[in-house]
Amino acid sequence: MPKLAPSLEMNKELANQMENGQETCREPKISDLVRQRVLPMQVQSRETPLHQLYSATTFSKQKLDSYPTKKPALPFGELPPGYVHLHTQIQYECLSPFYRRLGSSRRTCLKTGKWSGRAPSCIPICGKIENVTAPKTPGTRWPWQAAIYRRTIGLQDSSLHKGTWFLICSGALVNERTVVVAAHCVTDLGKSIVIKAAELKVVLGKFYRDDDRDEKTLQSLRISAIIVHSNYDPILLDSDIAIVKLLDKARISSRVQPICLAALRDFSPSGEDTQITITGWKILADVRAPGFKNDSLRSGVVKVVDSLLCEQQYEDHGIQVSLTDNMFCAQQDPIAPSNICPAETGGIAAVSLPGKASPEPSWHLMGLVSWGYDKTCSLNLYTAYTKVLPFKDWIEKNMK
Repeated sequence: MPKLAPSLEMNKELANQMENGQETCREPKISDLVRQRVLPMQVQSRETPLHQLYSATTFSKQKLDSYPTKKPALPFGELPPGYVHLHTQIQYECLSPFYRRLGSSRRTCLKTGKWSGRAPSCIPICGKIENVTAPKTPGTRWPWQAAIYRRTIGLQDSSLHKGTWFLICSGALVNERTVVVAAHCVTDLGKSIVIKAAELKVVLGKFYRDDDRDEKTLQSLRISAIIVHSNYDPILLDSDIAIVKLLDKARISSRVQPICLAALRDFSPSGEDTQITITGWKILADVRAPGFKNDSLRSGVVKVVDSLLCEQQYEDHGIQVSLTDNMFCAQQDPIAPSNICPAETGGIAAVSLPGKASPEPSWHLMGLVSWGYDKTCSLNLYTAYTKVLPFKDWIEKNMK
């Protein structure tokens, strides 16, 4: 009789074991981010109401032992690769401390051939930075800060060589393949025409303007798609928000992590007492200026102001503006440490909120610098931001 192929032999062996009452489960598949450990085989014993009845009556242990009982058999014997015995338990955890587990931490092989619980997966922890309880200073590294670069194809600038990449905006990393950015950063000036993905790139792990200073932590990632919100108005800058999908998956580390998205119940920018942290690079910086190599990510604190007050202030300076429900205005806090002029950064706005699953607070994306004017900082004018909260569902839909 010809010898069966190894796979057929294993299948035949498995079939024989199943026929002999030896239940098994196929090992569940897991991602590369999950670590699994098979726990030692053991038969679990659980008390039922019947156990309590026996212990409360006059039955003696000797009498109970005289009744024939069928003890649960431990399943022994070899199984083909990829299969485990009935009652086998597998424990799961995330390989990296920068990820958290979703799904069950432990699953058991059932008599039905299925597994208990839910399949585990690991997703990046959002909104955490090193020394989160320390006061925020202009020297803080914000791991979700994304630098948006554009290639100088067809642009007229005598100081830049053709094909040179230059920094045009800041964005916020919200998961391993998604960056949220202002729509005006990824469209032609005053138009809704989206810039070609090949002419843009995203750089993560960046702190200094000079790339050579961050060489070991930089991740230069290609873009697969740019999604501008359908209601974006390039003239009024209403709905000034877009999503950049990454072709390359971001590598999560202490220097590269996503920021959280807040829900409406968590926070809504309103009231003069609301403080928000603004971070970004000075976009208009001259690469030939002294000190450029040491220029780094800037930050400061701003307070939200009433929209009517914002419009009136601009009008007093002869500037006509219109604020929509998708915008908020803010002015710099004169007391908090700052080295930033928000209108010159194309930066992002974030706020620290109390943690739900841990005692540590987490940072949430609140806004994107949308517009200001050349003399915004010298005249102490307010800066307008795109609210992120109204677009939360749209962002999450496009994160998948």
